[in-house]
Order: sequence, then structure tokens, then C-alpha cells
Amino acid sequence: MKTCFVVMAIGDQTHGGKNITASELRERYTGLIKESIESISEDIKVVRADDVSSSGSISSDIFKKLILSDYVVVDLTYPNPNVFYELGLRHAVRNKTILIKERGSENNPFDISGLRYIEYQDTGSGLRELKKRLSEAFATYDQAPGHIDNDFLATALSMGLCFQKLAKDPKKEAKKKAMQAILQNKELIAAFSSPEDKHLAELFANADNLEAIVDGLVDSGELDD
Repeated sequence: MKTCFVVMAIGDQTHGGKNITASELRERYTGLIKESIESISEDIKVVRADDVSSSGSISSDIFKKLILSDYVVVDLTYPNPNVFYELGLRHAVRNKTILIKERGSENNPFDISGLRYIEYQDTGSGLRELKKRLSEAFATYDQAPGHIDNDFLATALSMGLCFQKLAKDPKKEAKKKAMQAILQNKELIAAFSSPEDKHLAELFANADNLEAIVDGLVDSGELDD
């Protein structure tokens, strides 16, 4: 199942002299934004910051969602520092970020004014149109998963920097631990090899280099699925 994290104003807000309550924003999320995304596919799980229940830090939970979610949808209708901070973090670490905004809402800061966004209306027909536009955006990313959608990430990649490359691949890490555990068990290795196996003898003779050897084999693909 794919995940979609929604970034938007959550608490009571005042923008341009207009007040909107937390419950009104919650209704906008559940009845319009979340409904639109979930109706695209049953295989997309949608969450907002206040949906996350964890014994840990709220900020840590949000950071994890921004880093790991397949898609992030950012509603800029009621912009506040938290919304732009979370948008900036997502742009710095990966792509597949979709901006939405209610038609007629105030302009956004210069730094993101050039980014594409989807306009929507909080009506029945607006719900159908938002679903259609979001579906097209998801399909575009699915067809071109490496598409870069913001200038920060494009600049970082042009410099040879990539957050995802700095992160550990959980599958690779699991393979490394498994191989290290196996290779450190001489009795287990002996049960599956012949006494004449010189390669294993060399490996055990260089036990200090075992971790580096396994890292190299896994990273190179030699110990792939």
C-alpha cells in the first residue's frame, strides 16, 4: 500500500482577516482532500499530522512521514510557518510533492510562486475535479518516478548530492546482518561446505574485514535477491 501525507494548516487560523476553526479545517481534510485521494485507489493510505498516534515526539513522526511517504500533498490555502517548513523539508529530501490551493485564496511567497499547483473548490463538483487532477498527478509520478519537481532538489542533484543515497536501504541492511551472522558461525558454514573450500578459509582468516567484505558484496548486487 502506498502512503500519502497531507500537509495543511490544522489549528484555528486567521488569514486576511478571515477566521477558520480547527474543526472546519478537519472537515475540509476529511470531506474533500482525503476523500479525493482515497477515491483514486484503495491502495493509498492517507494521513495528516494529527492522525499520527505515537508515544514518540510529534515532530519526529512528521519528519518520518515527510521522508518516507510515497506522495505528499500540501494545501497552501491557509499558509502558515509550519506548512512552509514541512514543504521545504519534503522538497529537500525527495520528489512526488503535489501542491493544492483553494481557488481565490491569497498569493503565496515568491520562492514558491513559480511552482505548479492544483486549484480546487470546496463543492461537489470541486471534489470530482480535485480527484481527477490528483489522479493525473499521481499517474505522472508513477510513470516517471525519478521526475524532479522542485528547484532545490534539482540543484542538489546537479551537485551530486542526494538525501536518499545517504540513507541506509533497510533491505540491504537486513541482508548484510544476515550474511554476517551466517559467516560468523563456522559450524554452520562447515555444514554446507567442503573442507577444501579455500575461499571460506580466506574469509575466516580475515575476520576483521568481514563487515567490509559483506558491505561490498551487497552494495554491488552480488548478494541480491
